[in-house]
Amino acid sequence: MLTNPETFGTDTLILVLLRLLKNNTILKIMKKFLKIIAIIILGLTISIAGFLYFISKTLPVGQQGLKAEQLTDKIQEAINQKAWDTTAAVSFSFRGNHHYLWDKERNLVQVEWDSQKVLYNTQTLEGVAYENDKKLTDSEKADAIKKANDHFNNDSFWLIAPFKLRDAGTTRSIVMQDNQEALMITYASGGSTPGDSYVWLLDKNYMPKAWRMWVSIIPVGGLETTWEDWKILQNNLKIATSHKGLIDLKLENVKTGQSIEEINNGIDPFTEL
Repeated sequence: MLTNPETFGTDTLILVLLRLLKNNTILKIMKKFLKIIAIIILGLTISIAGFLYFISKTLPVGQQGLKAEQLTDKIQEAINQKAWDTTAAVSFSFRGNHHYLWDKERNLVQVEWDSQKVLYNTQTLEGVAYENDKKLTDSEKADAIKKANDHFNNDSFWLIAPFKLRDAGTTRSIVMQDNQEALMITYASGGSTPGDSYVWLLDKNYMPKAWRMWVSIIPVGGLETTWEDWKILQNNLKIATSHKGLIDLKLENVKTGQSIEEINNGIDPFTEL
C-alpha cells in the first residue's frame, strides 16, 4: 500500500511503467513510433528529390568563338572593365558580417568576422590571424587563414564576378536563354570551387541583370540570382550591390580607390606582413 501522499504520483507512475515494460507495451509503441518517423523521413526525402529534379535545368551547350568574344567585349565596356583593372584597393561588407579591406596591387586582404581578424597574402596564403585580439599560432593560425581565404573567394565573387569573364582558365560561349543570347562562363580553375558554369542574362545595354548557376555546391542546376542595385564608383566603375534569388545577398560599404590608405582613413593595415 502506498501511504506517503507526496510520493503517490511517482510510485504509481513507476508501477505503471514496470507493468507496461513487462507486457512489452512500451516497446511496441516505440516500434510503431519509429516506423512512422521513418516513413515520414522517406516521404520527405523522395519529395525533396523530386522537387529538385523537377526545377533543375540541364547545362546548356554553348558556341565558343568570335560572337562570344564580341559579347564579352560589350559586357566589359558596359561595366567599365578598364576602371576595375586600374583600381588598386577595395573595401566592402558581405551580408553585414564579413568585412574586407583588399589591396589589389599587393594581393593583400584583411578579413574580419565574428571575433576573428586575418591579414594575409592571397598568392602565398601567408599572414597573421587574431581571435579576440589574441594572435594565433601554428594550426590555429593556418586554419584561420584558410577560412578567411574561403570567405574571400566566395564573398568577393558576388562583388566582382562580372570582371572575371576573361580570367585564366575560363571559357566563354554563346547560349540561348529565354529567346535571347546570353554569355556562359565556365571556370576550369581558380577559387575554392573550380569547374562551375554561370550564364549571364543581359539587358538591352549589355549590363548583367541576372545569372543562372551550375555549381558543385548547389544541387539545382540553373538556379537564377539577380545582379542589381548597380553603384557608379570612382572612374565610372559599376558594381552591383544586391542579389535576389533563393537567398538574398547584400554588399554594403563598397569603396574603391588608388591605394589602401585612400579607402581606410589614411591607414595601411598590412604593415606587419
